[in-house]
Amino acid sequence: MVRSSVKPSEIQIISVTDDIRKSKTRVKYAFNYNIQEVREEMPIIDEQGNEVMQTQTMYEYEQFVFESEFDLFMKNVIPEVLKTMYAAKKDEIMQNLALANTKIPKEINIGE
Repeated sequence: MVRSSVKPSEIQIISVTDDIRKSKTRVKYAFNYNIQEVREEMPIIDEQGNEVMQTQTMYEYEQFVFESEFDLFMKNVIPEVLKTMYAAKKDEIMQNLALANTKIPKEINIGE
């Protein structure tokens, strides 16, 4: 779970590296799922030096970082490819997140 004070986009490009000799481009990107706005009380120091509580909006989300290599001539369509990949994987990732959050009891009794 990632927390941020800035609302993230669903897809974030982290880095792009072009290899002209190999005619390839390597893209590191993050898919952000289940973005939720949460409000929390945080202490701040006001102008008089007093500690007061202030409500701050935060965003919590699941982030998955990937790296892919594409042919350099495809560089201009990479955003559309990533959108398609994000949409295609969304249901599977959300299902896996739900399964990952399933609690397993520490002790299991069988029978009587």
